[in-house]
Amino acid sequence: MPIKYVIEGHRITGPAAFWQAVGEAVNGPGGYFGRNRDAFADCLSGGYGTPQDGDFTIEWRDHDVSRRALGTAFFDELVEIMEERAPGALRLC
Repeated sequence: MPIKYVIEGHRITGPAAFWQAVGEAVNGPGGYFGRNRDAFADCLSGGYGTPQDGDFTIEWRDHDVSRRALGTAFFDELVEIMEERAPGALRLC
């Protein structure tokens, strides 16, 4: 059974809030899971809180709220990184 990490999209008000939300979703309060696109991509490759075997999902709730807060271009870049580095793991809700 894969581990499920949940990003609460309604908490995302901009890029800094996204980095905080994803860090806490994966590694708990104050957790780190990247603070820029490159670091985020590296973290998705495993070893920074996600299982090395890639057996996890990221459920991004209220993603439409996040898209508006982050801007479509940045949101789409994040989704692309997730689909590239963790194929099949992303669930947009």
